[in-house]
Parts: sequence; structure tokens; C-alpha cells
Amino acid sequence: MTFRLETDRLILRPLALSDEDDLLEYQSHPEIVRYIPWPERTRQQVKEALVKVIATSKFELIDELDYINLGWEIKSGKEQGKVIGQSNMSLKSAIDQCADIGWVTHQNFQGQGYAFEASHALIAYAFRRFPIHRIIADIDTRAPKSAALAEKLGMRREGTFKDGEFFKGSWCDMWLYAILKSEFHA
Repeated sequence: MTFRLETDRLILRPLALSDEDDLLEYQSHPEIVRYIPWPERTRQQVKEALVKVIATSKFELIDELDYINLGWEIKSGKEQGKVIGQSNMSLKSAIDQCADIGWVTHQNFQGQGYAFEASHALIAYAFRRFPIHRIIADIDTRAPKSAALAEKLGMRREGTFKDGEFFKGSWCDMWLYAILKSEFHA
């Protein structure tokens, strides 16, 4: 299936095996994966993860645990074609019409608005295309830049969960951010 979303500067599209080198640049970086569920990945681990994502990712959020995983490809300029980050969204509950969103940005492209641009486009697509009432983001409290992005997207902090997740060998506090379809401005 050919799937893509476009923003002013990005093409959001399914990841491909040819993205391995670009993904390795940030998926192997210790600061980038510090609050991401995977470890610093080797080339082999990046390839294995790519194969799994390609085989299991969907482009419809119909059944619980369906998920969308999109790479952010730069549309033009000297970095044209480079994947500089990725977005994912999964359907947490079909009954409650709730999806979960996440993002990761290459270290050399942070602070330039790419994560906002990509996440906003995916949220708009999900609210427009699927029967989703609410989108949430679970954010480690040690990642204030991710929290700032959630707020910029119009999400509100609904709670703090003390020792809410056992993550990479220790307990961490988690913030829950959310936005309702009726609150989102496309």
C-alpha cells in the first residue's frame, strides 16, 4: 500500500529497508534513545526492527493494538530524501476510541519544528480518518522537551504518575498528556 502524508517540509511515509543508514544515525545515539523503549541499536538491531515494522505496521486504526509507524523524509534541499525522525500511533482502545502517539527526532534536526509538523499532521489525519475521540501521549518526566511539544500540539497534562513505569532498569515518573477531537485545531 502506498501511504503518505505531506507537510510543508516533510513526507511522512512507511519506513523501508533503504532507510537503515538514516535510522541507525539516531537509533544508536544514547541521548536520543534515553527515553525511548528500545536500547542503543546496532546496525543489525535497526535492520531487525525495520523488518518487523514493515511486516506488522498498518495504516488503519481499527482493531486494538493496530499501529501506524511513519518515517519523516525531508522533501527538498541538501538533505532531500533523508529520514530524520519517526511518528507512531497505536489504537489503545476501540471501545474508548483512544489512540496513543509518540515521536523521535534525529539529534541534528531537533529544535527546528519537524516533530511538531509531523505529529500535528498525524493527529489531524487520525482524527479525520478514524473514529478516535482522544489521543494521548505518555511522557517520561525527565523529557521536558517532549512535554513542551505535547503542549504546543494542544495537548494538556492530565496527570503525573509517580513510579508509573519500570523503564530501563529503574522506576520513572510519567506524565499523561491528552487532546480530544473537539479540542484539536487542524
